[in-house]
Amino acid sequence: MGENLTGRKDHSIIVAALIFMLLAAIFAVIVFKQINPGKFTLPFYFLVMGMFFFATAMESESKLGEWLASLSWTLNMLGFVLFYQRVTGNLQSWIYMWPLVFPSGIGVGQVCYGAVKAKKEPIERGKALIKMGFGLFILILVIFKLFFSKILF
Repeated sequence: MGENLTGRKDHSIIVAALIFMLLAAIFAVIVFKQINPGKFTLPFYFLVMGMFFFATAMESESKLGEWLASLSWTLNMLGFVLFYQRVTGNLQSWIYMWPLVFPSGIGVGQVCYGAVKAKKEPIERGKALIKMGFGLFILILVIFKLFFSKILF
């Protein structure tokens, strides 16, 4: 891509503070309004854990921060997949959605970490993982929908 990120500023403290304030506001609304997420409780908690780990990753200057960002977006992707399944009732999608959680979630975490920390290497690694994850997702989706949908479902 030829992007030069050396001139960009590191905005990690701002991003972390905004995420922590957003999480605190969400929990305050849930507690004070006594909202029960019902069937969306599990996806909600995965998304909250993921955002908490991502905000924590923004404050780390070591390799641990990049690792935490990857873990956080893996949890977020798992939460998004569970949310999709709860909304649509398509529980069979577990068969072909795992590539969105594992390689793609790690890739999104590295891209986000690199973008906030103004580092080019995590962005490039993350882009490759995202492409690999979406490619596997499409391949497995096509294989299972064409060959196994009548047998399994």
